Amino acid sequence: YHKKLATSPKSLVPALFGIVQGGREESLRKRSAEFIGNLDFDGFGIGGSFDKEDLHTAVRWVNEILPEEKPRHLLGIGEPEYLFLGVENGCDTFDCVAPTRLGRHGTVYTRDGKIHIGKVIYQEDLGPIDSDCQCYACKNYTRAYICHLYKSREMLGPMLCSIHNLYFIVNLVKSMRLALIANDFQKFKSDFLAKYKK
Repeated sequence: YHKKLATSPKSLVPALFGIVQGGREESLRKRSAEFIGNLDFDGFGIGGSFDKEDLHTAVRWVNEILPEEKPRHLLGIGEPEYLFLGVENGCDTFDCVAPTRLGRHGTVYTRDGKIHIGKVIYQEDLGPIDSDCQCYACKNYTRAYICHLYKSREMLGPMLCSIHNLYFIVNLVKSMRLALIANDFQKFKSDFLAKYKK
C-alpha cells in the first residue's frame, strides 16, 4: 500500500494509479504494462472490456509484468464469479456499477445466485433477501416488503436492493481475503460457486 499512508495513518493521502490498456491484443497489453509499470505510480489499474476468458489471459499478461509490491485494481469487474478469477490472476481491488445497477432494477445477489425481487413468488415471502446476510436491508425488511416497494415504484426498494448488493460483494471479497490468509482460497471458491448460480 501507499508508502506515505504507512508513515502517517491519520492523514489521508491520495494515491495515483497508472492505467494499463491494450484490449485483447497481447503485445499491446504487455507494452502498456511495461511502460506504465516503469513509472512511479502508487498502484495500477487494469482497464478494458473483460469476459471470463480475458481474466485468464489479458489480466495475467499484465500482472506478470507490473511490480508485485504495488496494488493492482481491476476496472469494471463486479460479478462474484469474475471476482474470484480476478483474485486468482493477481488483482487486489475492484470496482463496478453492477451491484447498484442490478439493485435499481430489482435484482439482488444471494448465496444461491441472483434473484429478481419483483417476482410473484416473493410477494408473501417473509424472509430476508439472503438468510446469511447482516446488511441493513436483510436485518430490517422482508422479501415481501421489498417486492411491494419495487412493484409500487417506491424509491426505497431499489435503495435497499443496492445496499444489500454492495454489502454482499464487499463481504464476499472480505471472505476471499480471509481464505487467502488461511491458505484455503480454492476450497472457498469451489464451495461458494457450487452453491451460487448465475
